[in-house]
Amino acid sequence: MRSPEHLALLEELDQGGTLVEVPGGFAVAREPRGIRLGDVPDPPSALVAALRKVAPHSTGLEGTGEPAGRFAGARSVATGKQFHEVGGVRLYRLTELRPPRAVGTPRLAEAADVPVCAEWLDEMGRTEDERRGWVPGDRAADLTAAVHKLIETHRLWLLEVDGEPVTLGGHRPVLHGVVRLGPIYTPATHRRHGYGTAMTAHLAQLFHPQAEVVLRADLANPDSHRVYQRLGFTPVTDLRRFTADPPHHPSAPI
Repeated sequence: MRSPEHLALLEELDQGGTLVEVPGGFAVAREPRGIRLGDVPDPPSALVAALRKVAPHSTGLEGTGEPAGRFAGARSVATGKQFHEVGGVRLYRLTELRPPRAVGTPRLAEAADVPVCAEWLDEMGRTEDERRGWVPGDRAADLTAAVHKLIETHRLWLLEVDGEPVTLGGHRPVLHGVVRLGPIYTPATHRRHGYGTAMTAHLAQLFHPQAEVVLRADLANPDSHRVYQRLGFTPVTDLRRFTADPPHHPSAPI
C-alpha cells in the first residue's frame, strides 16, 4: 500500500483508522467517518462481513470503479441500508510543474486568521454537501480545531492581494514520499482572478520534486480539472463515492 492511489487509505491509518484485510482485499475504516476501499475481492462478501464488525455504522464509502459498486451493492444487502452513488473525485499526480504568472503573495496562516479560515472551510463544506445531497451539519467547532491544528503544523496558507486574504490552501503531511494538497478554496467574491491556481502552484513548489505531489478534484467541478491540468497534473484514477439512504450528517461521508 505505497502507491498514490492508496494515499487516502494511508492518511486514514495515520489518523487512527483500522486496516481490515481479507484474502484478496483490504480497506481502511474510521468509524463513523467512513470506509475507504483498497482491493475488493470477487465476491466481496468476506470484506463486507469484516467491515460490518469494524465499522457497523459507517455510511460513507469510497473506492475505484466496478469493484466499489460491487461492494456497495453487497453492503446494501448485508446492512439493509440502500447505498447510492453521490459523485466522485479524480486523483491527480504532478508530472511537470508549469507555474502560472505571479499573482498575490502567499503567507503562512496565523492564529488571527482562524475565524476567516474556518468560515471559508465551512462555505466549502456546505457547497460540497449540497452537491452530493448530504444533510448539512454544524461543523463550526470541529473546523476551528482543525484550523488551529493546520496552523500549528504550518500546513495552512493564505494568498493575499493588497493585504487582503483572497484564497486559502493547505496540505496533508508527507507520507511515504507522497503529499496531498488540499483544501484549496477561493470565496465566490474573489474567483476568476487566478488566485486558486496561484495557491496550488505555490503549494506544489513547496514539495516538488523532492516528494510526489498529488491532489483530488471533484468530478462535478470541471473548472478545477482544467486548472490542475494546465499546471502539469495528470489523472491517475477516478474514485466513486457512495452513501446510504437517507442522506446524513457530513461527518460520516469521506
